[in-house]
Amino acid sequence: MDEIDRLLWKKALELSSGDRKPRCCTVSYAPGYVLRGGAQLKNALYGCKVAFIMFFGKTCPYCQMFDPIFRQVGGRYSDVANFVKADIEEFYQLAASLGVMGTPTTVAFYNGQPIDLAPGFMTALQFKIFVESVLSRAGCK
Repeated sequence: MDEIDRLLWKKALELSSGDRKPRCCTVSYAPGYVLRGGAQLKNALYGCKVAFIMFFGKTCPYCQMFDPIFRQVGGRYSDVANFVKADIEEFYQLAASLGVMGTPTTVAFYNGQPIDLAPGFMTALQFKIFVESVLSRAGCK
């Protein structure tokens, strides 16, 4: 084997190793994107294995305080999950069916099914821990 063949073989082994991140998204939204209608909701839920939907109210002060945290942490994990927002007034039936009692409430979905719910305001560290636990269970971390 000459030098070029050895280098190509080495590179092929590197590329085929399991060090790559899992492919968990096909349709990604910008972190904090506000959903409009059922089609966008469906895309957000099924575009990634994991989706985090923050239900918010337009006049909710805690929602406004949590929004930059949601976007910041979502930006860190946007390659493996969708981080989108849903107005509680527009998606009230969905929110009620999920047991959302107040805003902000973040619901985690895996393959389109709700798997966890985090009610209320969270610090960046609390939200990061919540996100990482969901991603770990889904195999997307």
